[in-house]
Amino acid sequence: MFNTIPRRRPNVRIFFQCFFLCCGTLLLCAQDRLPEKTQRQAASLPIDGIWSFKLDPLNVAIPVKGSNFTQKLPEEIILPGSTDQAGKGYKTHDMTSIRLTRLFEYSGTAWYEKNNIFLPEHWQGKDIFLFLERAHWETRAWVNGVFAGKEESLSVPHVYNITPYVQFGKNNTIRLRIDNSMIYNIAYTHAVSAETQTNWNGVIGRMEIQAFDKVHIRDVQVYPDRKSKKARVVFELANAAKRDVRGSIRLSCATTGTSRNISLPPVDVPVAGNDSLLRVTCEYQLGNDVLLWDEFSPQLYRLTCSLSASDASFSDEVSVRFGVRDFSAAGTQFTVNDRPVFIRGTVNSCEFPLTGYPPTDHAAWYKIMKTCKDYGLNCVRFHSWCPPEAAFDAADELGLYLQVENPDWRFTVGEDEALNTFYFAEAEKIFRAYGNHPSFVFFCEGNELTGKGRVPFLKKMLEQWKKDPRHLYVAASGYPNVEGSDFFDFYGARPQRWKEGLKGRFNVRPLDTRYDYADYVAKHPVPMITHEIGQWCAYPDFRQTAKYVGVLKPYNYELFKEGLREKKMLDQAHDFHIASGKFQVIQKKEEFESYFRTPGMGGYHLLQLNDFPGQGTSPVGVTDVFYDPKEYVAAEEFRRMQNPQMPLLRTDRLVWTNAESFLADAELVNFGAADIRAGKMSWSIKYPDGRVYASGAFEPVDFPVGRIVPTGKLSVPLNRITQATSLEIVFSLEGTDASNRWTIWVYPEQLPETDAKEVLVTRQWNKKTRQYLEKGGKVFLLADTALIDSDVPPGFSGISWNAVWSGTPPNLLGILCNPAHEAFRHFPTDFHSNWQWFDLVRYSRPMLLDHAPSSLKPIVQMIPDWNNNRKIGLVIEARVGKGKLLMTCIHLSGIMPTSPVARQMYYSLLKYAAGDAFEPEANVTPEIIDKIFKPTWPKSPQK
Repeated sequence: MFNTIPRRRPNVRIFFQCFFLCCGTLLLCAQDRLPEKTQRQAASLPIDGIWSFKLDPLNVAIPVKGSNFTQKLPEEIILPGSTDQAGKGYKTHDMTSIRLTRLFEYSGTAWYEKNNIFLPEHWQGKDIFLFLERAHWETRAWVNGVFAGKEESLSVPHVYNITPYVQFGKNNTIRLRIDNSMIYNIAYTHAVSAETQTNWNGVIGRMEIQAFDKVHIRDVQVYPDRKSKKARVVFELANAAKRDVRGSIRLSCATTGTSRNISLPPVDVPVAGNDSLLRVTCEYQLGNDVLLWDEFSPQLYRLTCSLSASDASFSDEVSVRFGVRDFSAAGTQFTVNDRPVFIRGTVNSCEFPLTGYPPTDHAAWYKIMKTCKDYGLNCVRFHSWCPPEAAFDAADELGLYLQVENPDWRFTVGEDEALNTFYFAEAEKIFRAYGNHPSFVFFCEGNELTGKGRVPFLKKMLEQWKKDPRHLYVAASGYPNVEGSDFFDFYGARPQRWKEGLKGRFNVRPLDTRYDYADYVAKHPVPMITHEIGQWCAYPDFRQTAKYVGVLKPYNYELFKEGLREKKMLDQAHDFHIASGKFQVIQKKEEFESYFRTPGMGGYHLLQLNDFPGQGTSPVGVTDVFYDPKEYVAAEEFRRMQNPQMPLLRTDRLVWTNAESFLADAELVNFGAADIRAGKMSWSIKYPDGRVYASGAFEPVDFPVGRIVPTGKLSVPLNRITQATSLEIVFSLEGTDASNRWTIWVYPEQLPETDAKEVLVTRQWNKKTRQYLEKGGKVFLLADTALIDSDVPPGFSGISWNAVWSGTPPNLLGILCNPAHEAFRHFPTDFHSNWQWFDLVRYSRPMLLDHAPSSLKPIVQMIPDWNNNRKIGLVIEARVGKGKLLMTCIHLSGIMPTSPVARQMYYSLLKYAAGDAFEPEANVTPEIIDKIFKPTWPKSPQK
């Protein structure tokens, strides 16, 4: 019997690929076979378990006429698995903050041998194949000392026809030489990258000896046509002996895993010929009531193909699972089955720290895909790699659209003919192995491709790919945009572009929710998916390090933790994580909505749902790298942010005064399963305690799929608000789960006078200020930002990707404060950044406080870059001598005339300084305050 995996029936087979290599005098070296979710009647023998093993770093053990096979391999290893898992290779002696640490590294050739493989006598007369589901990445095979061929692929099974070399009724020996060195110069692709899965050596997934009749089904490709209600089925029959074949293939089809059971009548297709490879094409009627596949209703069919000979000399049976769907580009939008669809994708970069390689089992991939669905996504892009069969299976069942990529991320595209040939072949193997999956919607060459020959090479690739009509094609993800692509996966339309620094949208001006990317859409005649958006980070959660019990260790996180310990802020680690995480979600929400607000937009790829462990370490996810949730946002909340039926708010700003009326336009975009007739959207404006300030409903409107529909206007006077407050705007589409919410802030236009006669309000840290403190006075120091000694850029947004990799700001993660602190009695705030903090952060000179005692905790602290843990403050308080100092580096005096937020902050801080609650806990010397300012500033009390 052969291996089974969860959710499968026994006798599950893999779709072999057709690929012949000529080596020496061999006539047949390798033959690819059927994919894993294909079921067939065939004999197989698992060969997993203990193998003999030897590293060959100098590449000196190539057998000559089999002579070297007399020497046994001295070590042992378990397959499936990798050299890393077995502790083979070179022990790591250092650690890095750039990525996870691989405990055992090895690049080169390694030898694997199993010598107790007994093949039954009744297999004699059959075709025998060696099947290795996934290997890294060049394999060569010897059977009983005879060379059986070579395979190279990073994406599909390695399969060998070993019929001439096996012995029946006896034990057989198989020796593998696996080479994971840089056979081609493609080190950056995530198929081999040290930043993610690592360039492992070994074999993963199923390992089998398989036996088939001399005439058998080698390949089945299904091309469903929704409109004609037919499926074109193309068979390839292997007939290596060139027998005179006479027989038939019986086709029968039924739904599988659906609520409705439909069985279609069988059809017999005659087969005749004597070529070594017979190709048969037929059409199969799918009936009048065709069940369709999409994200909302992933209906699947199983086509069973039974081959039989007229003289009963051979037989075979294969069943292929497929879905009926049309995925097309219509203008600037995608359609599925003629209905507009909006891509809400995430990137998968092959991060699997426990093993260092991707899983091949259904359960693991089902968890990943189900998590993506639970968080509101409908698409997964595999960044410069192709996943194993189980990923496609899970996506088929759950209704996810997949973007598969050739393992290509180069800077010399098109310049190496050998590599060009490899990629042409690799793409063809991927189409053949996984093309029947309805989830396989998009394909491209790889990520961010550059090189002198890239455009001619990519145009030629597009021409080749389009022979398979089941997918949409784009030349590359990110760039370049190449004519002939069905859509563009383009990086420009996002609020923070690579190395844009503080010129990104979130750092240039306060937020408005009218911004969209209609100008980008207008530039392109085809749909545009925005490349790698939402790269906002959260401070790392050090508690997750206990999960890393496999081949990759989180020493980068340990280094970050040590840096925080050295700055005496380790007790704040969890607060940093939660506060920055809340701000991360706020930024991602606005970014998502900006794409939903854009008419004709194709969608986006989020980078990414889970954390990225390399490239400087990028905790960009709302789940950790293992797809486990982070505590600061639940899947339900994140899913609501990407609901295919999305209420939208367009307003000029989020900060208002009570002398104004809140003005906004309401819209709803519908990318759901059907049009909405006479949909009624209600609205409410609520205080933080849930009390309703105002509410109502818009007139009923039709919401056709694929359109942004204006719903109504809001004009709500704010004059009943007498104290600063936040308000929550809620839109809900009645009778559905579609709802959305936003926060606005309302401040009094006029603030009362503050009795602060005992408080010295000053912009100068000088002799007079010190003397006032020495006498026991209270000082509110509005520090002159030009004089503060700090190299911290006042970026409002969080860190995008990471500052180490980009080398540019933003390099902070928002604010951390205690909303219950008396300093905020008149300034309502959360403990983390939100949009009302823009003026206060952007117009500041953040103070460096590493020199201050650990007891000095800023009232408003900036969360640092995890790579550079520094104590940074915007507002501090301390006892200096006999006096009390309240100090801010926010340029309040300069922005108060135009900023109601700044006026309110000034008022709240001044009231605090003048009140009895002003009792700082930390004691500092004047010299501590001196060091906050530039050395040129006079510091001596005598001056």
